[in-house]
Amino acid sequence: MGAPTKATILIVDDTADNLSLLSSHLKSIYAVKTVNNGDAALRIAFSDHPPDLILLDVMMPSMDGYEVCRRLKADPRTSDVPVIFLTARTSVEDEKFGLDLGAVDYISKPISPPIVLARVKNHLSLKATADSLRATVEEVRAAHSRLEETQQHLIQTEKMAALGLLVSGVAHEINTPIGVALTAVSHLSGLVESLASQFQSGAIRKSDLARFLENAREGTLLVTTNIVRTANLIQSFKQVVVDRAGSERRVFDLKDYLSDALFGLDPHLREAGHSLTVSCPAGLAIDSHPGPLSEVLSILIRNAVAHAFRPGQNGRVILSVTAREEDWVELRLSDDGKGIDPEHLPKLFDPFFTTRRGIEYPGLGLYIAFNLVHQVLQGTIEVESQPGGGASFVVRMPRRVSAPADAPA
Repeated sequence: MGAPTKATILIVDDTADNLSLLSSHLKSIYAVKTVNNGDAALRIAFSDHPPDLILLDVMMPSMDGYEVCRRLKADPRTSDVPVIFLTARTSVEDEKFGLDLGAVDYISKPISPPIVLARVKNHLSLKATADSLRATVEEVRAAHSRLEETQQHLIQTEKMAALGLLVSGVAHEINTPIGVALTAVSHLSGLVESLASQFQSGAIRKSDLARFLENAREGTLLVTTNIVRTANLIQSFKQVVVDRAGSERRVFDLKDYLSDALFGLDPHLREAGHSLTVSCPAGLAIDSHPGPLSEVLSILIRNAVAHAFRPGQNGRVILSVTAREEDWVELRLSDDGKGIDPEHLPKLFDPFFTTRRGIEYPGLGLYIAFNLVHQVLQGTIEVESQPGGGASFVVRMPRRVSAPADAPA
């Protein structure tokens, strides 16, 4: 690496002796440029390589130092360059005027070169610190922007994972009524073929027709019931998907919505040997963002399935909803699993924290749930647990959000 570049000092004074005196004391440490008027000072300052600091006389012909300083501070190219006035005008009013223009210091003539040198060193050090802070701020802003982009990507990934789980659960639920309806239709088709054969052979009897009508009535009722059930499932699924696709605020009945939002997760719980029980008061109207709420509950339930229970344990997950006073509602998701290690509790909502490191468990679910609760639902989320005593995640949220909140898209 090469030697550090010297800082450049521009000295502006219409007296040649002052220029020579200051230059001789500064040039051993700094790169020095000298000019004797304001116009020349501005040309150098506005060049491609502006000085790092300017020592500026006040009383000069044509353009005084105050006007030079005013123009320097008005231009973004030089607004951050420290200006130190050197002047024989020593009144308090003059000094205040110069500092108000943006100068960093005000030195009275006759000057003492060691004092000037000390002031120059101090202000160059302050400028270097300020430049470093500005660069750090820009780096932090850029890092924050990248973090937000990453967070949005992670949220989308988590949403897609939750939606995939919901889709597979819905498919499982729909397969049952569709299978029953197909079986009934197939049975009815066989009865029709049998009755048609009897009719064509002239061997049909009144009892055969009566039996056919009874079977047909039962079969059509079975088909209708299961098709209606399938249609209701699809309608519920559509509403949940619409909610999860955005974060639109609307008024909804919490009990009805929980029934729709969680039905797709129930098959996965049953498949893992666990049960889900939901307890919610009827008629509890919520003015909030149902999509993010569904997302949070989905994350908490998936977290319970993945982490709460020991291998082979048939666990229970209970979601209980309680209205707190008139303005708040509490959702408590509890399990009877193995509980959470006390040393893990403080880190549970940290990004990338997981006790089962791997692609399937990147440690982002509870972090995303925390952000959704705080930023979108305007509530809080806490965890209560004792080893061997299960865990409870407690979401407290207002029944009416105070203002439209922007959920991550």
